Amino acid sequence: MSSDEEGAGGSRLHSDDGTTGRDLAGLGIALALFALAALIWWDASGYPVRRSYAQFGPEIFPYIVAAGLAVFGLLTVRLALLSEFPPREEMSWPPVLWIVSAIAAEILLLRIGAGFILASGTLFGFAARGMGRRPVWLTILVGIVVSALLYTLFRHGLGLSLRAGPPERLIDGLFRR
Repeated sequence: MSSDEEGAGGSRLHSDDGTTGRDLAGLGIALALFALAALIWWDASGYPVRRSYAQFGPEIFPYIVAAGLAVFGLLTVRLALLSEFPPREEMSWPPVLWIVSAIAAEILLLRIGAGFILASGTLFGFAARGMGRRPVWLTILVGIVVSALLYTLFRHGLGLSLRAGPPERLIDGLFRR
């Protein structure tokens, strides 16, 4: 079996006649899509129903997302069974570690009370670094600016409640005057 046939993880099975069979990584991706669709559907089933004149409310959207993920899961199963996935590149761990660090940093910053703006700005900066953008301090700064605009829109435009830290309290103070 050549490395071109194996893909990055050697996850293709071969039949007796030497042709490539099922793509196990592709089937794993499909399984993850089905699991995520089921989780979203299950979570949405607990939402309160708010019917309007249109006979459905905002609770319909998680069901639409779940159905879309299930369709993508079916299409992924088809690609995996027919071995139609494009060849995969070798795994590069540094970007993965930057993305995981981005998520961990957001959770930590929200936990210690830094607020939505700093946490989301750091998430943006670390994720951008994982995708190849440099320098990380600049991507975090851009993320903080975008997050501040989003906070202002969500909090003062839509009336949504987001985790508040020092920057959010400063912005809220500007809107009270």
